[in-house]
Amino acid sequence: MEHTSSTSAHAGERPPAPAPFGPLPVLVYDHGLDPASRRHTTTHVVVPELTSNDYHVTPHGWVFLSEPAAAGTTRRTRLWNPTTGESVELPRMEQPLPANWKCYLSDDPTAASCVVLVLAMSEPSLLYCHVGATAGGGWVAHDYDIGDVGLPPSYAPPRRQFISQIAAVNGRFYFADTGKLGVLEFTPSPEFSYLDYPHIEFPEGSNFAKSFLVASHGELFDVYVFFKGFTPEILAVRVCAIDLGGAGDERPAFREVGDLGDRALLLGDANAALLCSASAHGVKGNRVYFMHNILEEPDGGPLRVYGLGDGRMETVRPCPGVSELMCKPFWVMPSAT
Repeated sequence: MEHTSSTSAHAGERPPAPAPFGPLPVLVYDHGLDPASRRHTTTHVVVPELTSNDYHVTPHGWVFLSEPAAAGTTRRTRLWNPTTGESVELPRMEQPLPANWKCYLSDDPTAASCVVLVLAMSEPSLLYCHVGATAGGGWVAHDYDIGDVGLPPSYAPPRRQFISQIAAVNGRFYFADTGKLGVLEFTPSPEFSYLDYPHIEFPEGSNFAKSFLVASHGELFDVYVFFKGFTPEILAVRVCAIDLGGAGDERPAFREVGDLGDRALLLGDANAALLCSASAHGVKGNRVYFMHNILEEPDGGPLRVYGLGDGRMETVRPCPGVSELMCKPFWVMPSAT
């Protein structure tokens, strides 16, 4: 069993192939009900790494791949760079993947300190491993406890809270909790702590919102999409920066951002990232791109583009008529954004 942090191709494989998606970033739709003919849109290409493995695209741009499980065997896991075709081998996995899950990295996977986190989306459990783990340092399963869902006593039995999204800054994972900013750190086992965290006030006329935690180059952002009343109509979009520069358990500074410059936020249910030097990638800067499919339309719904400078909202429907989506669309990002 090999546990290596090498970025060379796996032994026996062909050298890295050209980027299958072309210039990045792109919004990708996995569709086709027959696994043998699954295609990835917008370019209608078949990507072998995705069609033959369980996968999730991390905010770092690398893709976590796990080969299909076979009875009585462990599975090969690795991180794949869709830009270069390079792979970083991970320990073989004995545990089953959760039914619904996401993958996050604490650092760039070429760093020896990188932790690969597989987070269950329906229960408080996770799997993790350390890149470059030595013998005996494979995948570890961990159940965590961050309290129960705040429901009236009539809702019995209590339901345990679980983390639904996370963002990594300087080797730590952060997640939003009610009035708190949760911190998950691996030292090397998982440890949880909390910082006081003021949420932004709702604008008048809004009763609910969707938020996205986004991290890039040591910065952490919380992006809110506010809805009018309890309808799908978008009332406002706000971008807030969370300053984690304080020492100890100081309360993070929280400020609204009105200008991203030549950067763009690319948000989705599967992953979210901040694209630096947006114009160099053919993307308009100072904008927030996000999917808006509250009605669960089969083609993935519209892509909204919000301009921070002028407050204008554009609507694009990337794949009209697609009626066989396998999963929600996701962003494939350059590995260094």
